[in-house]
Amino acid sequence: MFRPASFKLVSEVVLIVLLAFIALPALESAPKYDKTSEVKVKGVIDEVRTAADKTVHVTLKNDKGLLDVMIAPEKFLKEMEIALAKGDAIEVLGSQVTADGAPLLLAREVTRNGDVMTMRDDKGKPVWVGWIQ
Repeated sequence: MFRPASFKLVSEVVLIVLLAFIALPALESAPKYDKTSEVKVKGVIDEVRTAADKTVHVTLKNDKGLLDVMIAPEKFLKEMEIALAKGDAIEVLGSQVTADGAPLLLAREVTRNGDVMTMRDDKGKPVWVGWIQ
């Protein structure tokens, strides 16, 4: 016998599974922090922007050129009252990776005017995971 409530539950489960399969490739393609590729880079922020995934990136300018640095989710930075602006001199400790064929620095620590702002723990795990909603 057909039960509308049972059908609704089954269709919701199927929808959740399908959405998980659709989202999985995006999660797998996200760059991973690699402790072995850590570098410290100093420079001046040339641009601050929010990417489509709501993460804040800065373009860091120094004597070697321009570098894309992924800082943290916009919501996390607002919650922590961290504002970065064009012209800020910063030092970034992070993992140098490649994303979509281009170099990207995943920030672990950002230092500005002697203040150290931690974005990831010493193993590279984002400190915002499980914290922001």
